Amino acid sequence: MEPDRMNGRIEAEGRAKTLIELIFCEYEKDRKQDRLSYRIFSFFRRLFNKEEEIPLTHGGYLEDEESVRILESLKSKEISAPDDKVLIVSREGVVYADIKGTFVYISGEVHGDIAARHVYVKGLAEGDIKAAHVEIFTGGEVSGHVETSRLLLHKKGVLRGQCDIN
Repeated sequence: MEPDRMNGRIEAEGRAKTLIELIFCEYEKDRKQDRLSYRIFSFFRRLFNKEEEIPLTHGGYLEDEESVRILESLKSKEISAPDDKVLIVSREGVVYADIKGTFVYISGEVHGDIAARHVYVKGLAEGDIKAAHVEIFTGGEVSGHVETSRLLLHKKGVLRGQCDIN
């Protein structure tokens, strides 16, 4: 690869490409690799964790191709998921932010307030939750104030704090 400093083009694979084209190509390769890695990881996780419960939404399983997944640690002031998209905090995910969305599934850790239509907790949620439907699965733990119209607490699910059901 030889850069042409005059017009920002790089000779690669027998043709000239702009730097933006090269960056985009690398981004697409990384994205495909991440998808493949996640599918393989999900397959083995499902294979060895047959007892794991995944809640259903109106359109099928909660975890699908259109979901927004947080796989690692993330610090922010606020995270807003688009309407009708599911925000999933995976087991390895740790979020330090307030979350707003329609469907929120927590398998990892969330430290911040959550405002959503449906909240499913299988990990740790520290902060206030305001939702129409809150479900805490076995092994799930919520610490904080919960305001909901429907609360479902599974066996060995933990709720520490106040709960207003209206």
